[in-house]
Formats: sequence, C-alpha cells, structure tokens
Amino acid sequence: MNLWAKRIGQLVALPVALLFFFSCEDEASLLGYKNPNPKFDATYVEIPIESSVLLLDSQRTSNYVFENETNRLLLGQYPDEKFGTVKADVYTQFYAISTTKLAAGATFDSVTLTLSLDFYNYGSKDKNTQQSISVYELDGDLDFAKRRNYFSNSEILTKPTPLGAKVFSVNTDSLDHFANNNLDRSVTVRVSLDQAFGQQIFNQALRWRDYATNDDSTFIDFERFTALFKGLSIKSDNGDKILGVRPNSFINLHYHTASDDSLNVALGFGLVTSFSQIKADHSTSSLTGLTTPSQDFYPPDDLRYIESGTGVYTKLDFGKFFEFCDTVPNVIITSAELSVESVTESTLAPPASMVLRILNSNNELRKVKNLKDTLDIGNYNPRFPAHTGTLSLDDGSVVEDDLAFYVRGDQDPYIRYSSTKKSYSGNFALFFQQLSLVREDLPRFQYFVLYPSSPSSPNTKSVNRVVFPKDNIKLKIYYTKPTTPLN
Repeated sequence: MNLWAKRIGQLVALPVALLFFFSCEDEASLLGYKNPNPKFDATYVEIPIESSVLLLDSQRTSNYVFENETNRLLLGQYPDEKFGTVKADVYTQFYAISTTKLAAGATFDSVTLTLSLDFYNYGSKDKNTQQSISVYELDGDLDFAKRRNYFSNSEILTKPTPLGAKVFSVNTDSLDHFANNNLDRSVTVRVSLDQAFGQQIFNQALRWRDYATNDDSTFIDFERFTALFKGLSIKSDNGDKILGVRPNSFINLHYHTASDDSLNVALGFGLVTSFSQIKADHSTSSLTGLTTPSQDFYPPDDLRYIESGTGVYTKLDFGKFFEFCDTVPNVIITSAELSVESVTESTLAPPASMVLRILNSNNELRKVKNLKDTLDIGNYNPRFPAHTGTLSLDDGSVVEDDLAFYVRGDQDPYIRYSSTKKSYSGNFALFFQQLSLVREDLPRFQYFVLYPSSPSSPNTKSVNRVVFPKDNIKLKIYYTKPTTPLN
C-alpha cells in the first residue's frame, strides 16, 4: 500500500510500504495562521488501526477492596442478540449489624431478605416484565482475607434446596430518574426465607444474650459466625434485565416479646466479602467462537465488540503508527485523536467512557510487578517525572486498583462517548509523541485494549456493551516535520 499526502489543490503519492491513509499539509498552521517558520511543515495523517476481539478472564467484581471504588452487586439476566444471554448472580457473606442483645422472652417469628436496588439497570426497559430470583445458602467458603480475589468467573458451592424465591417487576423509568437526578430514594425487593434457617441464626443470638462460655459468642465473632453461616447466593432464574444491588442489603430476623410484637435483628452485607458472578452465553451470537481467553478472535460480521463485566474487549494494534513514524524522522506530534466512529445504535446504553489499557505480547493486561514496570510507564510522558512508587492520576499513565496500566489523555484520562456523534474520542498527543521514539531503555508498547471505565459505572460493576465496525477505529495525527534535515 502507499502513503498519500494531500496538499493545496493537489494530491501527491508518497511510496511507503504497508500504509494506506490520507495526509494533508497547508501553508497555514493548525490555528489558521500562516506558518511563520518555513523550515517546518504542518501536516495531518489518518491511520487506520487494526483490531481483534479478546476474551480476558479474572474480572474482579468483589466489593470493599479499595477506597473510592463503586461497591455494587449485579443480579438478573437479559437476552442480547449481539452478545447472547448475559446473567449475573450474587454471592455474599452476612454479619450482625448490631451486637445489642435480645430482650428477655424473645421469640422468633420469621426471616426475610431485603435487597436494596442502587438504580443501575440494563436490558429491557419494559416496566411490567417479571424478574425471578431464588436464594440459596452457601456450601463453600468465602474468605474475607482474600476478598480481592473474587472474580466474575469465581465458583462457590451452594446447597441444593433454595431458602426462598421471589417474582417481582421494577419500574425502570423510576430507577433512571432517581439515578439521573441523584435522588435519595429507597427501592427494595423483599424475599421471605426458610423458617429453620432463620431460627438457627436466632438461636445464636439467644446464646450470645445468655452468654456463659466462649462457645456462646459465635453471633459476634466474625470468623466463627461465617464458618457456621457461610453466606448466601442470590441467583437469577428468569428475567429481561440486570439490576444493581447495594451491598448494604440485609437479612432481618423478626421476633416478639410479651410487651412488643414487632422487633427485629438485622444482619447486613456491608463490609463483608461479596462479589457478582457474571456469565455470557455467546452460542447464539456472532461471538460464538469467542471461548479461549487471551486469543485473538475475528467475528465473521466484521464488527468489534466490548462488554463490561464479561471480559469482552477490542484489542488495538498500533503497528501502523510505528510504520508511519519510521517515514517521518524527527516528527513533532501536536495532536493525536483516537476515535471509534459509527457506533451501532441500540436501546442498550454503551459504556460512557473507556481507557486504553496496555497489553503484553501474550494478550494479557500489563500490570505493575516491579520498580522497572513503574518507571517504564512513568517515563512515557515527559511532562511528569518518573516515579519510584505507585502512579496516580497526576501521571501521564495511570495504574488502576488492579495494578493494570492505562494511558492518560492530554486533558482527560478517558475516551468519552458522544451520543450525538455516535462515537468515542480521546486525545493522546504526549503519549504518542513518546511512543514515536525508539529508545533502548524503554519498551515500545504496540498492543492495547479499549477498556470500559468511568467513576460512575466501573467496568466490573456494570454490563454495558457497545458494537462498531472494525474499519471505524482511527488514529488522527496532526504533526510538524522539518523541511530540511536537522543537524
């Protein structure tokens, strides 16, 4: 292929192997003024980016691991013609919210589970459709000390007989209204649970009230309590939407005394080990062959796919950018816009923003493992000094909580979605300027993934998805180059 350059009133072909894109050059600078320095040309080039689809495993969905992260559980399922059926189940420990002892003469009545919705919803917007869930007691352990290591594909054994079930519907218009206006509202789903299960927990509360030996303190001893009551799994049986559940949902033990017939003891999900198991059945979609993690997949429909939570991402190959750099010695990049255009329209909202995460050559996310990793990524932006510790949002490239690198844009770390333009775009001039250099002391990153990420809807706490044509991923470079050789 050839590199084409477009000047005023003419189109001139420049022979460059393996590249095919348009470049334009003008006497005026990018600001609209005549170029004051004839020794440099201001030029534009649009580089098509090659891509594939990747399935990455180990998507952490656990809560209360890092400060400032969104804590959310996902529950439900919905059918998607592009991605197949997506399903999310909840796994969580529970523990006494208060250690106040039961009153004398307390008698157990019933037990209920109250799920508090956090207004996130994805799938059908129909208001009167039924969602069906069942609640199970865990038969496998959740380890609080290892709560960071629970992922969307983690498996925990459950007992075969459900403790309870519920069929309900939700008004998605109300959920969206509350979310969009940041309103403090309570929307809950209440499930009656097995009496024998509730009585067992209540008996431990009675033993704590009538404390005689250390064996009676199980109710307020977290390790002993969670060894006896391992936790709950809340599973979706049927439905057409996935809902966000607050981890401060709770179990209520209802009881009475001779003087009061409406008392309760609450056991909550907050600050304990909890995670969402998220699975997608791609067998009826264009992603039916996407089964092996970290292996390039090329959908037969020539589309590219990204889905939060399930590990489906689009991989970018910047090899053609390097080929371009090899043809323009001493290039000075003034603007580098990465864009994804012509996003396929859908009633399902796309991720609000994405970041560029760096891949290793084996298609796994590049993570901080040693000091050299930190220095390598820190040195990729010259306006910030190299660091010897954890990088932050003030650095040119950022390390997220899971220790994976992502590239910060010039003014904004995110590649934002425009609903009017139906496209994503972000500017990375400083990063690509550094990437254009060949340095023996730094690796030259070539492979990246578009990774959904935003403060309001983090990747593994949502299931938002997006589809777009493979030919609509472009890198638009504005640059200057010397008209005469530099000494």
